Amino acid sequence: MNTHRFVKPIMKGLTKLHTLLYNKFSGRFLGTFLGNPICMITAVGRRTGNLRTIPLLTIPYEDDYILVASSGGAPSHPAWYYNLINDPRIEITVNSKTFTAHAKKLSDDEKESIWPFIIKACPFYEEYRQKTTRNIPVFICSPIS
Repeated sequence: MNTHRFVKPIMKGLTKLHTLLYNKFSGRFLGTFLGNPICMITAVGRRTGNLRTIPLLTIPYEDDYILVASSGGAPSHPAWYYNLINDPRIEITVNSKTFTAHAKKLSDDEKESIWPFIIKACPFYEEYRQKTTRNIPVFICSPIS
């Protein structure tokens, strides 16, 4: 039985609810997880061209923010991954501060060098990595001046 086909619509509904609550309370409710901020990213949908806004866990890193396209260790990349690959210019809101950023997908070597930092902040990402056969992508989102 493919449980992923049941999980996807549930996750879509939870994402919409999270977005609604995040916006209603300006990130004060559902705005952090394990001490790391939940951000809202707005990206252009690669198929529709429409703006898509979703909540994602982010890890502050120097002046930038890390996004891990783990999808909980699912066998395929999350939809937002393809949107960022297609157009890496995003709008990101972290702690009620909104700015434009460039989402750079890290090379495998770059990802491996930063992975210990990611695992220290969010240990469950290593579990997701072990759970899937795909190479989990990591992005660094740098503010654009």
